[in-house]
Amino acid sequence: MTLERTYVISRGPAPPSANDYSDYANSQWQSLLNKSPAESEVQAFLEHNPAYLPGAWTPGTKSGHYPLHCAVIAQPLLPGLRSKRPDFMWIAMHSLEWYPTLIEIEAPSKRLFTRSGTPRADFTQARNQLAEWRTWFADPSNVQVFTESYGIPYAIRSARQMRLHMVLVYGRRDEFDNDPRLAKQRASLMTGADEELMSYDRLAVDRELGNAITVRADGNGRYKTVAVPPLFHLGPNLAERLLSIDDLDAALRETPLMSEERRAFLLSRLPYWRSWAQGGARGIVNTGDWE
Repeated sequence: MTLERTYVISRGPAPPSANDYSDYANSQWQSLLNKSPAESEVQAFLEHNPAYLPGAWTPGTKSGHYPLHCAVIAQPLLPGLRSKRPDFMWIAMHSLEWYPTLIEIEAPSKRLFTRSGTPRADFTQARNQLAEWRTWFADPSNVQVFTESYGIPYAIRSARQMRLHMVLVYGRRDEFDNDPRLAKQRASLMTGADEELMSYDRLAVDRELGNAITVRADGNGRYKTVAVPPLFHLGPNLAERLLSIDDLDAALRETPLMSEERRAFLLSRLPYWRSWAQGGARGIVNTGDWE
């Protein structure tokens, strides 16, 4: 191992502040929710603002590891499964386990309960989708196909046990907040160790995911960029993802809330960091080195 730094940090124009981004995104998010959007509109917003999505960190105790490639995968394919694809997926991990975290979103206007207090058919259908994903992952041959298709590195899967984590984002808090009976019943709807129910009101910007991007899988561990956030930055810690993710340059040109000077700087530095990652001589990496 090289006991010295093998990269050079270049200081270009600063990104927007985390506060500016949060204010900008929250304004858009609340405006969107207030108009009872279709699921496709929510999908598009979250693709461009992945820091709102849950599941990037391991369930329970939050991991100190970024999810794989610090990227959320939009509409991931589970080969051979005929049911609806998950809307999003993170590959989360800690030192002992790694988690395919599947996220299902439904239109925010959908209600959980009928007037009589029983779960609605839409909720039951969404819950059944999670059961189908659970069954798919229970087959070791499917897991093998999954790890190959999504390029899960050997270093992750060899030293860690895989555990499934599924999140269903469904409904708004005002349906049950002032009704203790419904609140209690809702708490018992999803109690499996591998599943979690969230309302849309729980989604908020996670500032530790300011550098998360959205991708779609092309197979064999390759990805295509869907969206790059305004807080995106470059450095040695996540440089390796640049070798697996295509079209980042094109997506970066469409990023909102970013000055043209900042955009041009990042585009000019992408080739440097790709080259550094390909070189393989990591040396000492300072976790605070970003540009």
